Amino acid sequence: MRLTPFGEAARLLRMRFDVSLKAMAEAMAISSAHLSGIEYGEKRLSDKHIEAALAFFAEHADAKQLHQLRLAAERSKDVVNTADLDSDARGLVAAFARRLQEGSAPTEEIRQWLQAQPKKGD
Repeated sequence: MRLTPFGEAARLLRMRFDVSLKAMAEAMAISSAHLSGIEYGEKRLSDKHIEAALAFFAEHADAKQLHQLRLAAERSKDVVNTADLDSDARGLVAAFARRLQEGSAPTEEIRQWLQAQPKKGD
């Protein structure tokens, strides 16, 4: 399993300032397991979690480190809602994501099709 950008940034800060996952989770009013799930992308990262993490590190980190944590958190929130898709379409999305995670690049045909699709707001 791979850490999300937020998970990486939070762990680096915890190591730098010698604080535990448990201490951070308690300060965020969530369980250690929940925080670990957020860091690995198994649990949803909310704005409330981001603000709590920033508040936790505020007494240790400088403004640049806090800004980097916020940027990492925002990158970790990028999600695609598949709830309204039928099961076949959800399967295709999952298969495509798995291939990308495994390092497989989309074929040229898929790239061209994706580029030809109208962008949100067009």
